[in-house]
Amino acid sequence: MSKHLFGWLSAVLLAASPALAQQPTAPTPEQQKQMQEAMARQMQMMSVMFDLKKSRLGFDETVSAIRAGAQKRGWKLGETQDMGAAMKEAGSKDAKRMKVVPLCPAGANEKIAKAGGGKTPPLPCRATVFDGKDGKIYIMRMNLANVAKTMQGDLAKAMAEVAAEEEALYKDITE
Repeated sequence: MSKHLFGWLSAVLLAASPALAQQPTAPTPEQQKQMQEAMARQMQMMSVMFDLKKSRLGFDETVSAIRAGAQKRGWKLGETQDMGAAMKEAGSKDAKRMKVVPLCPAGANEKIAKAGGGKTPPLPCRATVFDGKDGKIYIMRMNLANVAKTMQGDLAKAMAEVAAEEEALYKDITE
């Protein structure tokens, strides 16, 4: 870099440094309203995409019931991940119990991929069991029935079939 260019860049940076050091201003009432509306829309979208239900069982019993039900149905199961313990290990002092159970109806992703002409991403295939703030045990998973409603043709039909399989698994576990 030439001395002239270096000098010019230094002058620009020094001149800009007071502007860079300014504290951000508080959002205006209109900006606050827009942020709140955006958050409300995001929460509404999440409530459509995800299924959140209370469990009828205790924490460990819920995890066991999900795994046993999936095994009984011949689903693919992965190793349960203890995310609450991982968060505590990472330094979180108030991490609650949370376990993620990777599970997928046998052939579900293949069925979805075929119906979607190979252009559909794989299903997330997992359930998260966690302690709610109210002391209840909850299960959260992708709401495939609602996702199916946004699709058409064979893909909608295949997604609805997988959703029905999932509903059958959770019907005796959730309220």
